[in-house]
Amino acid sequence: MSLVISHNFAASYAARHLEKNDDNLRNSLNKLSSGQRIVRPTDDAGGMAVQLKMKASIARAQTAKHNIQNAISILQTQDGILETATEVVSRIAELKAMSTDATKNTADLQNYNEEYQVLRQQLIDLQTESFNGVALFSDTTTHGTYTASTAGHFEFFTTEQGNSAGAPSVQYAGQHLASAQASGGGTGIITESVASDFADATDPMVGIANAALTMDNILADLQSLANARARNGANQSRLGFAYDNASIGKSNMESARSRIIDVDIAEESTKFASYNILTQASASMLAQANQTGRTALQLLMG
Repeated sequence: MSLVISHNFAASYAARHLEKNDDNLRNSLNKLSSGQRIVRPTDDAGGMAVQLKMKASIARAQTAKHNIQNAISILQTQDGILETATEVVSRIAELKAMSTDATKNTADLQNYNEEYQVLRQQLIDLQTESFNGVALFSDTTTHGTYTASTAGHFEFFTTEQGNSAGAPSVQYAGQHLASAQASGGGTGIITESVASDFADATDPMVGIANAALTMDNILADLQSLANARARNGANQSRLGFAYDNASIGKSNMESARSRIIDVDIAEESTKFASYNILTQASASMLAQANQTGRTALQLLMG
């Protein structure tokens, strides 16, 4: 090869490799310091795109878990009200049984009736209970059938897909608890125990002692409450399993993303050591290559 002084090909070659090795060293250092295998799109453009979508999916899955927990909370709150209503109707049944005792005088019946009237009103008041401003019970016209955007009706989305088309959800049909309607005309859970026919605080024969307010009717209200609590509990159970599934799905998604984005420390530390040695070697060889011009100088000076 000719000895020239205009160009130093060896130095250029060594400089190019030094630049390349130094870039690899810095990139490896960034990976080790960040714990990520992909620190710039050029590391794995396709992997970068996939992991970004997975990251967003994981965030949505976490939100879905929170939504399911909120759904369980609202059903638990409703069940608490249904439990209270059950106790109230059970007490009304006791009052009815006592009112049929032949040894009770008119004053006794009036005392029973006064308690019955306030308990009856309490049942009607429970209908208006809400959770964070959201009605827990529906009106009479929509009882038993799910209707979107209606008070007391709920649709809980249970996956990271949210409310996208075809996404799984739990629909909870609204339940009407109680309202003061004529005897036998109610469509709520409690019908006879709160019927307007028995709303009289001054006359027990119109109220608790009314023959039309039968024990069978009161027990039917208790059965309806039991059925409502069973439906509520079934949906709580379903949401519990939905939460477990969401948790498992989120964990699996995190694991899948980790395999794409996270760096293998053992493997990358080996590469870092190699790049470090190559960078130092390239720098040393560049220094040596820069000395080759002196050979030509010596010839010229001789």
